[in-house]
Amino acid sequence: MTESILSSFSRLRACDPDRRMFTFVDEKGDDEATRTVRELGEAADRVVESLRAKGLQPGDRVLLVYPPSLDFVEAFLGCLAAGVIPVPVYPPNPFKLKKDLATFTAIAENSGARCVLTSSAYDRSRMAGSVTSFFSSDAPKWPSLAWYRTDKLRPASTPRWHEPAGPHETALLQYTSGSTSTPKGVMLSHGNLAHEVLANAADLGLGPGTRGVFWVPQYHDLGLISVILSTIAGNSTTTLMSPLTFLQRPAVWFDVMSRVRATHTAAPNFAFELSVRKTTADQRAQWDLSALRVIMSAAEPIRPATVAAFFDAFEPSGVDSEVFFPAYGLAEHSVSVSMGGKATLHVDKEALESGHVVPSEQGVPYIGCGRITKPGAVVRIVDPAACVPVPEGRVGEIWVDSPTKGQGYWGMEQETLRTFRARIEGDDREYLRTGDLGFLHEGELFVTGRSKDLIIVRGRNMYPADIEDSVRDCHPMIRPGGLAAFAVGTDEGEQLVLFVETRQDKVSSAQLDEIRESVRRRVYEDHQLGCHAIVIGPVGTVRKTTSGKVRRLACKQAFESGEVAA
Repeated sequence: MTESILSSFSRLRACDPDRRMFTFVDEKGDDEATRTVRELGEAADRVVESLRAKGLQPGDRVLLVYPPSLDFVEAFLGCLAAGVIPVPVYPPNPFKLKKDLATFTAIAENSGARCVLTSSAYDRSRMAGSVTSFFSSDAPKWPSLAWYRTDKLRPASTPRWHEPAGPHETALLQYTSGSTSTPKGVMLSHGNLAHEVLANAADLGLGPGTRGVFWVPQYHDLGLISVILSTIAGNSTTTLMSPLTFLQRPAVWFDVMSRVRATHTAAPNFAFELSVRKTTADQRAQWDLSALRVIMSAAEPIRPATVAAFFDAFEPSGVDSEVFFPAYGLAEHSVSVSMGGKATLHVDKEALESGHVVPSEQGVPYIGCGRITKPGAVVRIVDPAACVPVPEGRVGEIWVDSPTKGQGYWGMEQETLRTFRARIEGDDREYLRTGDLGFLHEGELFVTGRSKDLIIVRGRNMYPADIEDSVRDCHPMIRPGGLAAFAVGTDEGEQLVLFVETRQDKVSSAQLDEIRESVRRRVYEDHQLGCHAIVIGPVGTVRKTTSGKVRRLACKQAFESGEVAA
């Protein structure tokens, strides 16, 4: 078995205990907390003793509910060291439980969690919220689970750490964001995590000299595995900050990267747009980002125009566009499938609508997501209905098999068979069906969209991201990150519906008419499609996951149920 995360950390603890592993910065970018290898190991020891004292056994599941902090890192490592399976969960807002508690409860029930680990600060907020909601008859109630604080534990002895029985032992339940209210827990094994971290180190050039700065969510696969676990395994010295810090003031991200001479960072597409809008030319001239070697981008479609605008704006900071590192992955595959995209391919739009990839200088641009570099990995492009590989130059569903493919969905045997055990006639492998559509071109993977999100109108296959991209700048009041396109069934067949968020809450009826007309015109000009309905509203109209991905199915359900109306 490849060295596990636990054995990698134990080796570091023995040979380099005073090495700084993590720093957490506050909303101003100042250092708030740090942890060396020794300090992190001692904190994990305290969690191990606490879990065992409470009667938890290896294989038991525990929810981890923490605001962004190093408390989360300590609790997560402590769970692994105790053999308890951590289940990271987005912390519900204690004062707005109607919004978040349904997903939290579904995860608690599906995982069969024994208890919840949290921090003192969050637990106090939770109890204050419970007191407030006590006087409301219809207030949602927390699941009946014990809550334990881990940030004030007493000093521990040095307990014996759990040794996995083998590479297939489940280490983590990573719940997918999901496009509906039914989250699914991906079972990731110790072997999955070890292979992923090893592959990341090779692909990204990680090592003792790596200095990472990240704000991506700690409970999401990219932040948890590619950042936190990779650091625990010794691949980086890492500075973390809250996603809210970045969203409120993107300049803090660059302040910290410049100060620590960061070599690696990562962000989805929207972050690069926000960074250009919310920083000034004077600020960008003062930052020194020349040490950056990798700016990974994943989690949502990458717009070539966004990338170009970002590097043009940040040229005075000394950042080179060659460090841009598109990637593609998903929780079911322990994050990465392909890494290091370099090509931008223009393809004929009409041909793409029929599933053919025809390069054309005047076509729609797609940024490649890199090659398949992971040892033992195989990617096939497959007809999702017939389950047979498609010829080169055709779009199909992306299927993948590798040592980082997850073990399945917790407690969902049939869904596991369908998603993780897909077969191709004449091929002995069992593939993961990603649900994403794409194609291979000269060895590089290009992702075109989600199979379930595909809009089929009069035989044409339309990608919602392409439609959303068309209308994002058709009127100045449209919020670029607040768009969702989907299809609904009507008597005339499938028809297009758009959710459109505005930059401000109060919009006059005349402005609504302007926006609606601008959207209709742009959609017809670019796609020769009519809009069945256009729903215009404030921020929050477009349903999203906790990681910021558009939940198009949830938008569709809200429209069809009458929850929202045009």
